[in-house]
Amino acid sequence: MSWAEIHVFQGRTYVTGTWGSSGVRVADTVGVADLGLLIRHHEHLRTERRYPWSPPVERTPWDVFCEEVAGVATRRYRPEKRVRAYQVDRRWQVDAKPEDRDAPARAVPGDLAALGAEVRRELALMQPRWPTLRQVVLLTTAARQLVVMPSIGGWSVGPARVLDLTAGGPALPDAVRAGLTDSDRDHTEAPAYEAALAAVSVKPGSIGRASVSLEELSDGTIRVTGAHTTDGEDVWGPPWLGRVDRLAEACVEAARLLRDLPPAPTTPAAAFGYKCCWLAVRDGRLDEVAAAVGLLGAQPVDWYDGVQAAYDEQVFVSPPTAGWVFVVGAVLSFDGLAVADLSARLGTEVQFFGTHRGSEYHEWALATGGRLVRHLRCDGTLEQQGQPTAVETDLGVPAMTEDDWDIDEDTVMRVAAAWSIDPTTLQQVESTAPAGVAGHVAAG
Repeated sequence: MSWAEIHVFQGRTYVTGTWGSSGVRVADTVGVADLGLLIRHHEHLRTERRYPWSPPVERTPWDVFCEEVAGVATRRYRPEKRVRAYQVDRRWQVDAKPEDRDAPARAVPGDLAALGAEVRRELALMQPRWPTLRQVVLLTTAARQLVVMPSIGGWSVGPARVLDLTAGGPALPDAVRAGLTDSDRDHTEAPAYEAALAAVSVKPGSIGRASVSLEELSDGTIRVTGAHTTDGEDVWGPPWLGRVDRLAEACVEAARLLRDLPPAPTTPAAAFGYKCCWLAVRDGRLDEVAAAVGLLGAQPVDWYDGVQAAYDEQVFVSPPTAGWVFVVGAVLSFDGLAVADLSARLGTEVQFFGTHRGSEYHEWALATGGRLVRHLRCDGTLEQQGQPTAVETDLGVPAMTEDDWDIDEDTVMRVAAAWSIDPTTLQQVESTAPAGVAGHVAAG
């Protein structure tokens, strides 16, 4: 569907096509009929799709609009109000869905003048949402460090600045001020997250799940918000608002929020799960599990490096964590019988999971006391053994057939969460030891 957008940016009104196409400024003296004409003209203007093989373009029509019509760099064009107008069965509709996904559509009974009048009415009733111009994120590490990183487009990037959490003085305001400056650029110019942390000798696995965001809004205020992850869900606290020109006050509030948020685990585990396989061994011992799976050339590695090795054709056996020892590899040769055999040799419950969205391969198995309790595999066809467990029933698995099934990587994570633990949340969990072992397992 195509539509036109009507924006208010820095108090001025603009009409554009879909976001990223082109647009014009609407003078204050333009009547509602002429506004309706401008909307109709822009309704079919669409963003020019760029393919990887397309020749580079120095300035797109959107760049020209932002720079020459709105008078700002493209990345700085962030309207405080956005309204959408489009036609359904040749009847105009107006809504605020670009900013509010639940906004109702209003039918326009009449001609283009009625359309222009309805858009003006909608804009007048709308409260401005002052967009973020620049942003930094404050993170904590297991070593009680504070990491300040620019955020561009919702992604934390470099350069990263590391501070001592116990240090006082102007260090934090200076780091935040520099981070805000760094965030005011194109993301292609900034070091990626992991590279930025590596440059200051911080491993991503040591970063806690609590953070504080400082956002400079387009109305000259700064918003400070704390967040943490609980049971895999992000929980945001109420925002604090201050003035950009009083940044020190915002940093005092940010430091207070960090003290109140859950600290990073002292010995954190590391997340994994997508595009890989893993075993979960209940109450296992690292050395016994490594021997049982036939790990060769074992070398001590911490959690983060172990998971990286697992995605690089090795196998990682974790230290006991949350009551489980995990065996992780991009590919692990385990079917239902192998899981049952491992359960018999170790004398405990063993679970196996595998998933890869590219090949649409998804699998899970549960064995206890050397007996296979449940096994499901789908990789084009659906194979099952044993009775579905409660979580599978909740997910609708029993109703699925070989010709009609709906299982993806998120299904695998939900089964893992119910049986043992969702491995994508392990970075929140304290490990009993800092290191596991990585090596190779003979094929077959």
